[in-house]
Amino acid sequence: MNLDQVYRQVVMDHYKNKRNFYEMDEYTHIIHYKNPTCGDVMTMFANIENDHMKELSFIGEGCSISMATSSMFTEVVKNKSLEEVLEISDLFEQMIMSWSKIEDERLMDLISLEGVHSLPARYNCALMPFQAFSNLILEKGD
Repeated sequence: MNLDQVYRQVVMDHYKNKRNFYEMDEYTHIIHYKNPTCGDVMTMFANIENDHMKELSFIGEGCSISMATSSMFTEVVKNKSLEEVLEISDLFEQMIMSWSKIEDERLMDLISLEGVHSLPARYNCALMPFQAFSNLILEKGD
């Protein structure tokens, strides 16, 4: 099995078995987000205390890339500071948009999406949870 096949399996696993796919009862931040290019939708819920990500979840529907990325994103940012989340976001965007080979263990399963760089029409699908999170922080959530 080659690396592309392994990456495809990771993406499909996150799509079929979404992590942190639930609506929080109590949260400090919430954002409703729609992918501007293809209509994927999500609501992201966060519990942030002292600039530290305590809990993050989402609900929504969309293509395999947007939903798998959302699942991966919620796993990657657990227990991270907002500064660390923004650093990871920058690394991921760099990997997708500039075709950069990023080998940073902080990306965890997100590295499996490196092939999206060759599919410009899917950039917003892969970046959806990052864009939603950015808006969530900027809008202070409600």
